[in-house]
Amino acid sequence: MVFPWHGEPRPAPPNRQLPAGRFEKHHIFPQAQDLAEWFKGRGINIHDYTLPIPRDTHVRIHRGGERGGEWNNAWRDFKGRNATPSREEIFKHAGELIYRFQLLGGPIQPYHSRPG
Repeated sequence: MVFPWHGEPRPAPPNRQLPAGRFEKHHIFPQAQDLAEWFKGRGINIHDYTLPIPRDTHVRIHRGGERGGEWNNAWRDFKGRNATPSREEIFKHAGELIYRFQLLGGPIQPYHSRPG
């Protein structure tokens, strides 16, 4: 679908570059052994889904409790409430957590990829 634009100024395409600063790759699906094994059992390779986020944000979401902090605890809560979730439910929850924790960064990418 194409929307014709006759106004001025023309909208600029989105910037695909991350802003300056220190970014770290955040595993959307946690690396903690208990959770990593749970995801693996559901056919999810945790290293395929990382999100570059500012370092201070990464520190913030992993503090507040032990074993990975608030981010990992949110996944443990989900796991405890959902005995056999579908992949769709797992990915939907991932999106909800990204929104809840306000993780604004770059595109989702494999851990071993180059930043972009």
